[in-house]
Amino acid sequence: MEVVVLHSEAYNQLREETFGYMRKLIGEDRKESAIEWLDNREASKLLNASPRTLQNWRDSGLLGFSQVGSKIYYSRQDIDLMLQQHHRKPFKAAA
Repeated sequence: MEVVVLHSEAYNQLREETFGYMRKLIGEDRKESAIEWLDNREASKLLNASPRTLQNWRDSGLLGFSQVGSKIYYSRQDIDLMLQQHHRKPFKAAA
């Protein structure tokens, strides 16, 4: 086994950097766990789309979803992503 000796200043700096990385990782985990989930009714209302249209979008892979038993959930991020991917810029008006 190799023994590594550090000066106290180097050790403290290494320790602070390590704790900084850990805090950053924990913060990112919290962001990911704060996903807003919408059920079929809420997503239908938000998108002004029928439940059948939502099913067509799920079946075609257009809209991501999670299913627990028979209950369908959509993440707000997946809905926003779908809308961004299908965003069209306005046409130029004729002069």
